[in-house]
Amino acid sequence: MEDFRICLSCEYERGFHVSFHKRDDTEVSIRLICPNCGQSYDIGWQESPVKLFKPKKGTQY
Repeated sequence: MEDFRICLSCEYERGFHVSFHKRDDTEVSIRLICPNCGQSYDIGWQESPVKLFKPKKGTQY
C-alpha cells in the first residue's frame, strides 16, 4: 500500500486523526481514526520506550 488516506468504512477522502493507546509500561500504539465515521485502524505503528504518557496542554495554533 502506497497511500492510506481514504476510510475503508465510509470512504471519507481527507485523511485521519491519530490516537495513542498505551499497551504496557514501555509501548504505545499509534492508531488512525476517521474524523467522519469514527472507524479506527491499527496499522502497526508503535512508539517505545515511553517515559511519560500524560498529555499536557500546549500552545494552541
